[in-house]
Order: sequence, then structure tokens, then C-alpha cells
Amino acid sequence: MARWKQVWNKDLGKSEFIPVDDAARAQATSAYIHGDIQPFVSPVDGSVISDRRQLAEHNKRNNVVNTHEFGTEHWDIKRKERERFYNGEHTPKESLRRKQEIYEAITRAEREHS
Repeated sequence: MARWKQVWNKDLGKSEFIPVDDAARAQATSAYIHGDIQPFVSPVDGSVISDRRQLAEHNKRNNVVNTHEFGTEHWDIKRKERERFYNGEHTPKESLRRKQEIYEAITRAEREHS
């Protein structure tokens, strides 16, 4: 199963999804020396991960990526989106989606209680 990464395309002015392998190739390459990781329990599937190989296999098996694969630009965009949302600045699409959710919840409650 292919893995995808969401990146900001400056030329288009919007985000797009690209395969993780292509995203990794597009980044500048250099050598890194990484120390051992501390064992931890995966919040995704509950397995214990104690080395980088297990982490890579876990990520591939569960079709997930580590947050360090996202650049700082991604986090800045998401922070601005959260600020806009929590300040009550909703796009028409977001407002419509919320109204639909409320309507569906009311309809479901009416069916359950009748």
C-alpha cells in the first residue's frame, strides 16, 4: 500500500499529496548518525517498539509516518488553520459540513427515541 505525505506547494498556493518515497528523494540528502531509541508502546496498535527497524516495519504495516517527516512549514500552516477555526472564522464549506453534522445528529436522535 502506498504511503502519502501532505506538502505545501508554493507555486499552486495549496497543499498536495505526494508519495513518501518521492518526498524523501526531493529533500536534500546527507548522512546522519542516530542513537538507539527508547522502547515504547505504539499508540496505533499497542506493539512494543524497541529499535528503528521495528519502528520502520510498524510504520509500513500500519500505513503511518513519524511527525519528523513533516517540515516546519506544515506545522505553521496547521497552526494558522487552528487559530482561524477557534476564532470563529469558518469557510462556507466548513459551516455547511458542521450544519450537516448537527442535522444528522438530530435525525439520529429522533429515530432512536421514536
